[in-house]
Amino acid sequence: MTSSFIQIDGLDSVYVARRGKLSCVAFRLKTGDMCLYSPISGLGSVVANEMARLGHLSVLLAPNHYHNKGLQEHVALFPQATLVASAFAANRLKKVTGLDTSDLAVLRRVLPDTAQILEPEGLKTGEVWLQMQSGAEVAWIVTDACSAPHTKPGQFAENLTLLGTFPKYGIKDAEVYKAWVAEQISRHSPTLLIPCHGSPVRDPNMGTSLLHLLDTIP
Repeated sequence: MTSSFIQIDGLDSVYVARRGKLSCVAFRLKTGDMCLYSPISGLGSVVANEMARLGHLSVLLAPNHYHNKGLQEHVALFPQATLVASAFAANRLKKVTGLDTSDLAVLRRVLPDTAQILEPEGLKTGEVWLQMQSGAEVAWIVTDACSAPHTKPGQFAENLTLLGTFPKYGIKDAEVYKAWVAEQISRHSPTLLIPCHGSPVRDPNMGTSLLHLLDTIP
């Protein structure tokens, strides 16, 4: 199934589209341009049509070195956009795709004041998250760390799960990762989580739910 970009209820200028089992997030920068988080293979024509509605696409974010299959397609479609990635993912992305990436500082300079980049510690894939705030809502956009059931476009799933491949392929040091997530929750406990694998989940007790999920990691 492929869906167009639908705004997330409760978040200004944050949209989610889906192709197959993967979701892609578009959000507005302080310049008025758009950024695409985790471009999905085969979604390029949808993105092109939607950017005519939402605004100029100026940044493509590769959120880790595994989510790379849609990068070449989107770079070709949007040659004016800057491809950014974590320094830890850059070499693997270059080897697999042949594409050069810019530092995350490029994105940091144009993020809205309500957003920030999070780089989880204890991982080995160069995964990048985004934290966005809108009033009392705190949203985390994540890649492989969590998953959720698929619902109809625009609807929320009821619960989060741990992506089955994440502990083996994503985590380098589980204790470091768990401590880092717990620290982030203590600062700004999320109420909304938008994973690349599945539908968004809203939960006023999301921080507690995430801590329970961490306990299942070997």
